[in-house]
Amino acid sequence: MVNLRRALVAVLLLALSVFAWLWFTRARRVDMAAYAPADSIIYAETDSLPAVFDAFTSSDAWRELAPAAGVGARPAWTGWLPGFVSFTGLGTADAVVLSRAQVAVAVLGFQAAEESETTLKLSPRVALVAETHTSEWRVKGAVESLVGDFARRTLGAPPLERKEVDGVPFYLWAEQGGGRRKLVAAVEGSVAVVGNDEGAVRACLDVRRGARPSLAGDGGLKEMRARLGGEGALAFGYAPRGSLTKGVEVFAPAFVGGVSQEPQIQSVMATLLPQLVDRTLGDSGWAARAAGGGVEDVYFVTLAGGVSERLRAPLALAGGADDAEAAALPADAHQVSFYDFRSPEEAYRGTGAALSSQLDVAGAALVTLGLRALVKPFGVENPREFLGACGPRLATARLGAESEGKVLVAHVRDRAALREQALARVGRGARAEREGDVELLVSSDPERGAAAFAGDLLLMGSEEDVRRCLEARRGGRTLREAEALKAAPRAFLEGGGALVRTLADDRESARAVLARFGGRASAGQLEGALARRGYSVSESRLADTGFEKRTRSAFGVFGELVTRLAPR
Repeated sequence: MVNLRRALVAVLLLALSVFAWLWFTRARRVDMAAYAPADSIIYAETDSLPAVFDAFTSSDAWRELAPAAGVGARPAWTGWLPGFVSFTGLGTADAVVLSRAQVAVAVLGFQAAEESETTLKLSPRVALVAETHTSEWRVKGAVESLVGDFARRTLGAPPLERKEVDGVPFYLWAEQGGGRRKLVAAVEGSVAVVGNDEGAVRACLDVRRGARPSLAGDGGLKEMRARLGGEGALAFGYAPRGSLTKGVEVFAPAFVGGVSQEPQIQSVMATLLPQLVDRTLGDSGWAARAAGGGVEDVYFVTLAGGVSERLRAPLALAGGADDAEAAALPADAHQVSFYDFRSPEEAYRGTGAALSSQLDVAGAALVTLGLRALVKPFGVENPREFLGACGPRLATARLGAESEGKVLVAHVRDRAALREQALARVGRGARAEREGDVELLVSSDPERGAAAFAGDLLLMGSEEDVRRCLEARRGGRTLREAEALKAAPRAFLEGGGALVRTLADDRESARAVLARFGGRASAGQLEGALARRGYSVSESRLADTGFEKRTRSAFGVFGELVTRLAPR
């Protein structure tokens, strides 16, 4: 009996010792911004990959879509298993690293490579940092396995090259067949850094050693984390003030080409646009969390120079829900945005004035030119006159995934004035067709499209798109009756302070995500599930210090990452 008691005490002491050792060696969360260079232009982090995956596969959207796609309701790497592996450290190197890792991504700038004699290809310099909270030997094995597998899938099975830099092991995979893409990885202690540029990888290692300042001390980062609840989010992202300016400097030439064909105007706009962005926009952030049966992505961009206050009056809302625009669009419209302004003309004029206030006289003139260019694709030749004749709500729609143009739907306030504006677009020689309460004006020039008055609404777009809208209206097959609109969160589509509300068809993206998990889909069941869960809904509003956008969808930004990065 004494021996049995002693044995039980020994077993208990051993169990307590093992538990105490596991407790004190458990992964302790760190601030991943301390691993990112202070001059990063974009930063994103997640504290737990299993938590992201668990949220991803436990939502209402997954429960409905996965069985219809022939995918198991809960994949193996969910539930208690990742937590057990993380706490005990029992498992393969890959499993332990993935269960414990905190991950951050930093974009350090752009690099240019000649694609032809006249074309430069720009790509971001990106580094991914993983604090694995485990031993270096396990991290090395996981890097060779996980990064090597990704390299084989994306770079054409390149050979692995190893080298040592300042005592740190580096791994290199270079694209085969003359390509320039590469993956570089380095392991130092419990930290792995992977990037598409060796300089970006070294920069993150320098930060860890204290040889280079980190992003952790950025006051804007702390404020954005607090605003968006980044500490408790599945993932959080941040771009400091000036980041958007750097992006605009790179991509402005492509944008200004669509505003004007005049080389002199293009040159001036390419110079002034970054200035306008720099003087108008501040820090921006993103956070993702499980909500509403799917994933909610929240974006926020601060406005500098008092722009937010200047916009408050012109962007005042009409208020109230109105689905009249939805009753003029086909049920299968690919993307629809509803705009709520008390006065569309005042919103246009006030936005121009707020932006112009940040520039000199020459810059203000180009703001007007830019705003006119933004609305011209919708058939609006004279924005102030056109919008002044419209009612308080507008809608724009892209009817197909491959459609280049959009349809504009406007409430009629002054029919005579609005008809004059429609004729300015389609031409006074336009052919007129009448049926019931519909008047269709078709331009003799296909590039000018068509305009139609249907009840109290005006539709403008290509002839094909306008006729398709009228056919849907005539047959009662409009977006108002569509399952997608009925299943959308009502709080998103019934106003509530939103300037813009958008419904978008994400079914192809959802299919691509589900395809990564295998399975045999039942076509009928999957299409029915996608009709309810395969759309995203978003709302954008003017907040105290900037603009906020909330988007709910089946898989959110994570879905895009899965389709691009995860193996099938």
